[in-house]
Amino acid sequence: MALFLVMIVGALSSTADSDLSALSSIVMADIYGQNVAARGKARAKTMLFVGRVTMIVATTIAVVLAGMQLDILDMLVFVGALWGALVFPVIASFYWQKITNAGFVTAVLTALAVFVPVRFGWVPLDVTLFALAIDVLAAVGVGVVLGLMAFGFFGLQVGKVVGIAAVAVTLPFALGSLHDYTVLSASLVAYSVSTLVCLAICLPNSATFDFSAIQKRVGNFDTTPAQPETPETVSAGTTREESPTWKL
Repeated sequence: MALFLVMIVGALSSTADSDLSALSSIVMADIYGQNVAARGKARAKTMLFVGRVTMIVATTIAVVLAGMQLDILDMLVFVGALWGALVFPVIASFYWQKITNAGFVTAVLTALAVFVPVRFGWVPLDVTLFALAIDVLAAVGVGVVLGLMAFGFFGLQVGKVVGIAAVAVTLPFALGSLHDYTVLSASLVAYSVSTLVCLAICLPNSATFDFSAIQKRVGNFDTTPAQPETPETVSAGTTREESPTWKL
């Protein structure tokens, strides 16, 4: 029993520190390095400070939430819905040239805005229109999940066929019944809404993203070349560590 407890704590700790590192990198590199600081003027020490502060703030918030003794199942469901809102926009951003920042952000926020009232029963399900809408969106969510899984294994064309077929098969069974399973339908709605909104915004986009420009845009935060370590620079107190070139 003690061994299993150690394994569980270790797995949770490993997941937590990985999430903190990812969050720290996002705030440090994407928010500060690319948006707050002027292009080419991001300071390495400031980036490191921002990353550390982000970890401290995130840990503090996590401790506060843990002290509130919220239902762990509700928390897990919310995290699952968050992933559901992110899955399609994130995958599309790697492969689809029409994806835009506006489409990504709007899709995620809209999916979360729809998920919350569905999950907590704020939608009047006794109204037929709302109940049918949730059932249809949940059926589309099944197609999105299965389509993305097929895309990962077999490619885009198979993913499209599997997704459409899954919706066609699920829809007759979903109508009139799926909204009764609140947790399941809410999570599926998050998948479907994020996908539909992202497609609606990005499909009319005539411009295509040049993936070869990623390295140029986000590769270097400090374009000032590092000074070589010589006796003169060391005596003057200027070393390589004080003016590094950041390449991610």
